[in-house]
Amino acid sequence: MTRKDLTYERSNRGILNKYNEAMKILEYSVMLVKLFEIKEFNNVIAGQLRLILCDTTKIGKEIIDNSLIRKIQPNPKLFQVNELSNLSEGMGSFIPGEMFNYDKPTIPLENWLDQVVLSLILQGKKQDITIRNFIKFSANKSGGAHVDPILREKAFIVDVHSDRVLCDIAIGLFRSVGRDLKKNSGANLAYLIDKYKEKASE
Repeated sequence: MTRKDLTYERSNRGILNKYNEAMKILEYSVMLVKLFEIKEFNNVIAGQLRLILCDTTKIGKEIIDNSLIRKIQPNPKLFQVNELSNLSEGMGSFIPGEMFNYDKPTIPLENWLDQVVLSLILQGKKQDITIRNFIKFSANKSGGAHVDPILREKAFIVDVHSDRVLCDIAIGLFRSVGRDLKKNSGANLAYLIDKYKEKASE
């Protein structure tokens, strides 16, 4: 008799714990990038944003949404981006300052991911870069989970501009789900300092 592998289903509480873990990792990573300018943690931000917002699994020909946020909230809604502003003539457009408009109504996740946050013209071709592009390309091609040796135009644009944009996307996510980044960052930093003092005195 051949033994078959056992399978286990993660409980709702277990899924919620994984969601909260991913959010906590994201908070620490944004703090390290924004406050301490440790840019390498953008790679961690990219991976956690993908896990939370737009992770997919392919089963045969079918693509299954595996994002953590949908397991917690089946129809999540997030704040819209601000308007794009034109760069120099013929160069494209971007969002200056605050990326998201917290006075506008929230929109469904799928529409939110497809919002354009940067538009550049390279050799006469317009490249619209969405939130989904920034998360997926950063995670899948630029160090979040994989590093590709050759990047096509969109992936290259994301690679160059991901430093500011990834943190802004994370901040928009926190505001949309009601997490207080400033308060949590203060608590996280205090925890690290206390732990360092504790270990240093051993």
